Order: sequence, then C-alpha cells, then structure tokens
Amino acid sequence: MSASALTIDRPSPEACPAFLAWGIPIGLGLVLIGAGLMSSTPLSVFGWAAAFMLLAAASDLRSRRIPNWLTLPALLAALLASPWFGATGGPLAAMAGATMALALLAAPYALGGVGAGDVKALMVLGAWLGPEAVLGVASWALVAGCALALIVLVRSGEITVYARRCRRTLSNMLNLRRIGYEPPAAGSTSAGGIPFAVAIAVGLAAQWYGGSPW
Repeated sequence: MSASALTIDRPSPEACPAFLAWGIPIGLGLVLIGAGLMSSTPLSVFGWAAAFMLLAAASDLRSRRIPNWLTLPALLAALLASPWFGATGGPLAAMAGATMALALLAAPYALGGVGAGDVKALMVLGAWLGPEAVLGVASWALVAGCALALIVLVRSGEITVYARRCRRTLSNMLNLRRIGYEPPAAGSTSAGGIPFAVAIAVGLAAQWYGGSPW
C-alpha cells in the first residue's frame, strides 16, 4: 500500500481509473502465471497465489488498502492448506513462512513505509510458499517498491523535497539516537503512497522467474 516516501497516515488518494485498477492487476496475474509455468512451481501454488495477488493489487490501486476480508481468510486458508497443496513442507514451515514475512516488513511498517495490509499480504505468501521463498519475494518487492516510488516522485517533481526530508530524518535519528520518521506534507504525492501490493506481485514473479536475488 505504501513504500519508500510513504506514510500510513495519509489522505485518501484519488481514485485510480477503472481500466488501470483492473488492467494492471490482470496483467500482473498473467505475468505471475507465465513465471509460474516457467518454474517448477506446482499449478496449485502459483494459480492460488496469482489470484490472491490480483485481488490485492486491484484493491490497493483503487483505495490504497488491502482489506482484512481478503487477507485474513487467505492467511488462514494458506496456513491450513499449504502443507498439502502449497509449497511448504508442513504446518511448521507454513507458520515459519508467515512469521518470516512479518519479521521482514516489521521495520518498514514501524517507519511508515508500508501498511498493515501489505504485511498481511506478504504473510499470506509466506504461509503458502515457505520462509525461503518469501525472503526472496520480499527482497525483490522492496527493490520494485523503491523503483516505483522513485518513478512517482520524479513524475510529480517531488524528488528534491523527498531527498531533503530523508536527510532531515537521518540527521534527527543520529542526533536523537532513536528511530524516527518525518512524514510528507499533507496533500503531497508522497502522502498518497504507492500500491505496494503491485511491488509484491512483481517480487513474486521475479522470485519464480529468476529465483532469489543472491
């Protein structure tokens, strides 16, 4: 839901045009299916994950929210079904994958870089795919999220403002010796955030296509 120059406490973004709100997720879904077919991932795994990410990305594009009615049932289903139909080795591996996802996004969430829906969406993938795979997905997603945020900032002309805000944030943390975050100005493009579910979907496709980035 948000990344990089983004904050959880933000005004409601302008509605995304319907053709983008569904066109982009459908395109990502097709990319995910293609990446899954090119990998050794079972159909039950990449088909379910692609459908979930399509719905999550569509919701994020429309409202910058991934609702609990989508993530919580999906997380429960992943924890229950993954040991038999997913890519994990058993219930403990499914739980470890969800826990890994939570740990990976805990710091970005605390700093306002991602939203709670993003964390829960990655936990769904962690429970479905296991800890090793979700580590790669998260790594690719953070790269994709930073790139998407940079594009948004450049297009809006706010890249200089963001750089100054980052410099002040870093200076304050060093001087005060505690983690802090200076939120963007109300009404700015940065305050609207980016749909981080799109970045997660890109990260999932990259993981299936090329494996982990290390």
